[in-house]
Formats: sequence, structure tokens, C-alpha cells
Amino acid sequence: MPDAPCNPRRFFLKLAAHTGLFTLSMPRAVQAALDQSKKFEWLPSECADKRFPMMLVSGLLLARNDEIAAVIPTGKIINNGWGEFGSIRIEGALQKPIPEHLKLTWFSFTENQFYGGSIPLPHALLRQLFEEGFATPLTRERSTWHRIIVGMGLGGWVSVWLAGDGLVREVATARLEQVSQDWSTVLNNPAIPRAEFIRSTLTKRLSQEEFTTLEKNGPPVSTWPRRARRQRWRLLVDGKADPLHIFVRSFNGERHFHEFSQSAPLVLEPIPRFVQITYLSPSGSKLMAEISIDETEIFDAFDKAKHTATEPVTLRFTMEARSQITIALESTSSRMTLQRSRIQIGSLS
Repeated sequence: MPDAPCNPRRFFLKLAAHTGLFTLSMPRAVQAALDQSKKFEWLPSECADKRFPMMLVSGLLLARNDEIAAVIPTGKIINNGWGEFGSIRIEGALQKPIPEHLKLTWFSFTENQFYGGSIPLPHALLRQLFEEGFATPLTRERSTWHRIIVGMGLGGWVSVWLAGDGLVREVATARLEQVSQDWSTVLNNPAIPRAEFIRSTLTKRLSQEEFTTLEKNGPPVSTWPRRARRQRWRLLVDGKADPLHIFVRSFNGERHFHEFSQSAPLVLEPIPRFVQITYLSPSGSKLMAEISIDETEIFDAFDKAKHTATEPVTLRFTMEARSQITIALESTSSRMTLQRSRIQIGSLS
């Protein structure tokens, strides 16, 4: 007679009973193993701040038992923006396991330094985010994350995000150590001196103003960690405008979307870097305001509010007229107007 088909649940229940174990403990272990092995469709990518070029020398996203979930694209000079998509390499299966560790080595051009090591990744959180997905901005169709981005920062700081359909969510950040690495992993050409190649790369990748500032002050390693800072704040748009929706890009690389007609007032934690507001003017014209927030000014404002506020502060955008917007960070006991933001307003209708 042919063997009967194997029923895994019945098998483990019998095994648990035979060995004197609790009958429900083994199936739970099996379920946990199945949870660990669940796969999703995603691709890896890399990024670095536009002002601080990096090169990823090696990068692996490792799943359970050090299985290679994905190889991060390497060998390119990257300064595409913090939290932005970089290189894409399509190889292997479309469905990939959830990574549990990140192992990488990179070179920081502005610091003339290699960094490397490994960091654990939050497997349970990643699985939850992949399964829950999100509502796509504007269309509100259900979607899910399809990129895992690895960011190389100053001072050995590394961040990891999930990204999809214009949204970005930070899931891990850590600081790795300086490491020794052969220079040939960056440039395998002894005829070009290391210092010459670094300077050439920086002059090509940075604006004249950025390069001059870098030469004068050096890379701002000491202030880099504040980018990952979280402090609860509310967003408010008022004045002569009927706000429709808003995109917020933060210093920690996250990107959020809020539709004013669909949900409660937006409460965020990452410190905002760039805000894009779409709204209707009193005459009914559809306008878009793009606001680049000064880094030093906004962090100073949050620092002051942190010592006085007992609840989330409010970042208020008051639309005074078509060409004027007042921005202020307000707490229960203080108000600081932001004077150094760059504002552009354009018509969409």
C-alpha cells in the first residue's frame, strides 16, 4: 500500500503526546517556524546624503540561519539623498525572506574612512509592516512595501527603511565601528592617488557652496545623530487656504502623507525637513507650496520646545496670501517663528 499523506499538525501532536510534552506547545513552535520563513516581494537598495558621498563595498541582508535574503548593490558612489531609492539589482527569487541582520562595509568620502559591521533587524516589525501595508497616497488603494533601503551616514551611522509608493518608514538605526579595508576595494588603480580621487569625487558630486563649506568646517559628524531624533508634534495648516493634502520628508529619511479630508490631524515624530502642501486659495485656485526647512533652525526650535512643552508641539503653516506663508513651532508656553525656510509656491490649475 502507498504511504498515507503526511499531516504535519497530526505528526507533531502525536510526537508531543508520545514524548510527554504539552500537546499545544509543539504546534506553536511549528507555527513560529512558519512565521519566520514567510516571504514577501521586495528589492534592496542603498542611499547616502547628497552632501556626503559614500560607496558601499559589501552589503548583505541575512535571514534566519544566515541565509542570504538579498545582496545590496555595491561599487557605486552614492549621494542620492537620505532615505531615497538608489541602485536596483533584480536577481534571485521575487519572493524573499524577511531579513534578520544587515552586514555591510562602506567608505565615507568626506571622512576618508571605512566603516563596517552588522546590526540586528526587527523581524516581527518588518513582518507586521509587510502584512499590514498601507493606503497609497491620493488613490487610497491598498499597497505594501517593496523596497528595503540601507543608508550610510557620517560617523558610522546606518539606517534601514521600508519604502513603497512614495512612503518611507525607518525600521532600524545603529552606529558601526571604523574598520580597516584595502583601498583597492574603492579604486583598483594605483596610478591615481587616494587623496586625488577623493577630492575629484567631492568636487564632482557637491555644489561649489557645499564643497567650500566642507573644506572650511569638515563633515558634521557630531550633529549627525540628531537626524534620527523623534519628538511628537502636530501639523496644522490655517489662514487663507483650504488644505487638501501634504507630503512630509523628515531628516531621518522618512516620508509621510496626510489627506486632510480623510483622517484626523497628523501627529508625527521625525523632525521635518521638507513639506509639500497642496491647497485651494480663497479664489478656488489649486496651489502647491514646497517648503525646505533650515536644519539648524528647526532643531533649535524643537530643542527649546522640548524644555517647555508638556504635550506635542504644533508646527503651524499660516497661509497669509498667495505668495506668503508664516511658519511657527508652538508649544503651550512658547512660539518660535521659522525665518530661514525656503518657500516656493506654484499653480496646479
